[in-house]
Amino acid sequence: MTPDKGLVILHHGTTLRRALLIEERGPDPNYREQGGRGQPPAEGFSTCIAGIVECLTGIPSEMAQLKAGNFPNEGGPAILEVSVPMWIMDILYADEIGAAIAAGGEVRFEPESGLSGLRSEWPNLTKRVFPL
Repeated sequence: MTPDKGLVILHHGTTLRRALLIEERGPDPNYREQGGRGQPPAEGFSTCIAGIVECLTGIPSEMAQLKAGNFPNEGGPAILEVSVPMWIMDILYADEIGAAIAAGGEVRFEPESGLSGLRSEWPNLTKRVFPL
């Protein structure tokens, strides 16, 4: 992808199966881990800005490896890359909690901080999945 001043390239580390589902359908705030009865829903969507080497919650490649280890039948580790327009990022950064989380390296879209904009714009965003 070619960087654009109006776009931020984000990475989400997960399994190949999940990355392909998210690429197609968008982030699902109601998603629950497989076999995770009693697990709370995801509620948001965590990413890191591409190229960030430190993220308090773990860089995407590490998260992908962890997920692949926990779910060995989901195609191995993968990264979902998505280009997000600045107007959506501005919503996230305007939220005090979203901005604080982003200061630690994680870009987490929550219902009150950009998730609805991200989900509504999802079909129009440039996305790609690459296995690790």
